[in-house]
Amino acid sequence: MATTVPCTRFTDEYQLYEEIGKGAFSVVRRCVKLCTGHEYAAKIINTKKLSARGRTPRSPGIAGGA
Repeated sequence: MATTVPCTRFTDEYQLYEEIGKGAFSVVRRCVKLCTGHEYAAKIINTKKLSARGRTPRSPGIAGGA
């Protein structure tokens, strides 16, 4: 039987820090899980830069076009 996990906000569990990378559609920031202190990278996607159809990136290279 599957276990149900309650949905929480990202900011309730992680602390965001400096930007470590940037692309056309997203930013990568260092983050730390509050309960463990472990460091991770969080990719934050700007959905306003995604097309309405299928929410896919507009870039042909990313979307699979020529």
